[in-house]
Amino acid sequence: MVSEIKPLYGLERVKLSNAVPLPAPFTLFVFPTTYCNFKCQYCGHSLGYDQMKEKYNFEPENMSRQTYSRIIEQSKEFSTKYKMLSLTGHGEPLLNKELPFMIELAKKANVTERIEIISNASLLSRERSQALIEVGLDTLRISLQGLSSRKYEQVCGFKLDFDEFIDNIRYFYHNKKQCKVFVKIMDIALEQGEEERFYHLFSDISDRMYIEQCRPVYDGVDYSQSTAQVVDRYGRTHAKRMVCPLPFYMLGIFPNGDVEPCDTIYKPVVVGNVHQESLYNIWNGAKLRQFQRLQLEKQRENNPKCRVCCAPDDVAQPEDALDDTADTIVKRFKF
Repeated sequence: MVSEIKPLYGLERVKLSNAVPLPAPFTLFVFPTTYCNFKCQYCGHSLGYDQMKEKYNFEPENMSRQTYSRIIEQSKEFSTKYKMLSLTGHGEPLLNKELPFMIELAKKANVTERIEIISNASLLSRERSQALIEVGLDTLRISLQGLSSRKYEQVCGFKLDFDEFIDNIRYFYHNKKQCKVFVKIMDIALEQGEEERFYHLFSDISDRMYIEQCRPVYDGVDYSQSTAQVVDRYGRTHAKRMVCPLPFYMLGIFPNGDVEPCDTIYKPVVVGNVHQESLYNIWNGAKLRQFQRLQLEKQRENNPKCRVCCAPDDVAQPEDALDDTADTIVKRFKF
């Protein structure tokens, strides 16, 4: 076995309570597209675009070169690099044909320590693989929806040649240069007893692999098989978090340039738009500070979007937790 069985998030983490306020986001999520070719049962896309518009005020669109170029140019204003630029967000990034250009532009600008995409890999042809490898992609995170063509059609309504799919991943892995390949699957996408098959299948065509537990991420989607939100997707239990740590170390940017203080679909507040002001000013601006203060005062459920979001209890890591130090942290900020 070459691959390690480890969670796919960054394992070397700074204790956030000791580091905030940060001079720049640790992570910038740029959404190349909000279109997706899958409609996975546990994802908001299963509702369809009309219901997503009604539920989340969600618009499917691709990010333009112009918008993305502004983001990278503005990123140069920060005194430190991002730890990660993730070209991911509420869609399948390979649907945006500009993706290799986006990776290459960020590499040349030297604004981030690494660049990743999270993809369902259904469009990962050999041609696309070569394009991503040649421009220097650092991490490819692949989300699986089953271990057979039949399961893919059941879970996400997509007709996939599973053997060809695995061959394409194998091609990428054997030609990837410095790029890391991480593969994960949700527990509900596995049939009973398929865990060992998953580990065996990807043992020599990935660098890291993991089975995550499905959590109720999307309000309005049926999660009748899910357990309490105080268990995260990695199986760890903890007290319910009243301070969301995400807005203290990341920003998310939608295809139209809207900037939110996290990477969720809900857009709890728009703290700016890159066509109207710079990312540096947004990161240090009054709208984000007001939202951060709401978190530190443990009033996040006063925001209707935050009220239905499980991100603090699902994807936030133990090193990110701010509840116990919120009173101390609030004194460091200029509100």
